Amino acid sequence: MRIGMVSATYDPSVINGAVRMVTLYKKHLEELGHEVTIFTLGDEQDGDREARIVRSPGFRLGDHGYFVGLRYSREAQMLLTKMEVVHCHHLLMSVEMAHRYARCPIVYTNHTRYDLYTGAYTPLPQPAADAIMRQLWPEFAGLADTVIAPSGSVRQLLLDFGVREPIVVIENGIELEPFLGPRRPRAKADFGLPDDAFLLVYIGRLSSEKNVLGLLEQVARACQVVPELHLAILGKGPQEAELREKVTALALEACVHFMGVVPFDEVGDWLAAADAFVTASVSEVHPLTVIEAMAAGKPIAAVQSPGISDCVESGVTGFTPTEGEGLDSAIVALAANPARARAMGEAARAASRRFDIGRTVGLTVELYASLLATRPDLQRDDPHGAWSRRTEKWGGLLDQLAQLVHPSDEGDEGARRWWPAGVSAGRREQDE
Repeated sequence: MRIGMVSATYDPSVINGAVRMVTLYKKHLEELGHEVTIFTLGDEQDGDREARIVRSPGFRLGDHGYFVGLRYSREAQMLLTKMEVVHCHHLLMSVEMAHRYARCPIVYTNHTRYDLYTGAYTPLPQPAADAIMRQLWPEFAGLADTVIAPSGSVRQLLLDFGVREPIVVIENGIELEPFLGPRRPRAKADFGLPDDAFLLVYIGRLSSEKNVLGLLEQVARACQVVPELHLAILGKGPQEAELREKVTALALEACVHFMGVVPFDEVGDWLAAADAFVTASVSEVHPLTVIEAMAAGKPIAAVQSPGISDCVESGVTGFTPTEGEGLDSAIVALAANPARARAMGEAARAASRRFDIGRTVGLTVELYASLLATRPDLQRDDPHGAWSRRTEKWGGLLDQLAQLVHPSDEGDEGARRWWPAGVSAGRREQDE
């Protein structure tokens, strides 16, 4: 099966749930014999061609790692027409791009709480952000033929925001082995800590939607009860300087440790030294870092939110405080009873088995096969690939005209400066 994976950004070294799922899907689908091409935006990188990664021009959005582009390159457009299934992993700059050019069933997996991200990255109050997403979410998700929700609570969230395309629940998966049996497990001494320290670990992007500032406040309260408590923060992001200032303001310099980015293949090694995993984020839909910590045998202390509640059973595999209780109470409960914390960690390890990436990919391939058998894309009022058909009709002629207007020793690159390859006159008017 020829499968296209569409992502607004793609850098496998980044700690980003959607990007990591794309990487895992590609690896395991190829092991099953499928041909997988990744379509994304940004400058071409070494090794892209060999890995079947096709990047179209785009503008980077600040330091968030995402790109915006008006169109795909002609190469990407033509390749998309040859896919048998296209699987999109971002709402913007992903589903709409696939809808322009693909001629096959389109699947969209919702990896993000876009309502909360909109509230976090714009000056809009949350009710206004919600109102915007009640328009955008159904509109863009409606360009796909089927939507995958990684948890039941996220499926309900999508329904609440007006998404009406068929929604199936397929949980995110991970490669369990690096966490079940780390190759070079670290000890607390590697963090510069004594063996009797109670070590919490947070892994993720250091940005406002992750609520790491709130996490520090909760840890500060817990430290007043458990003086041997320590927090290691693994990751980077635009909020790091502000977080360091917060640590100083809370007098937490002795117990909060910024470890920077750890290579992904070493995350399991570092988790081995932890006593628990902690997060105060409410923007997750089914966080891979939580699943990885569970596979590493660590109990979870987290705030209740869609996605968290679908994988952490409070009182069994960790604690998820109810409304009115603070995360500090969950942290103290784990630190005050290390034996119970270890038992919860073993329960978490057992529960993580259902998140094996092989199961996730297997269920997804079954969905692909079902879509190819029923072809809902052929029954759409707004068929996929309308623009790619226009490109086929006019693209070659426009390329020749561009060369005549601006002949250049630089060949196609010179032509593209005047008229992007494969863009029809009608399409150009829309873009401008």
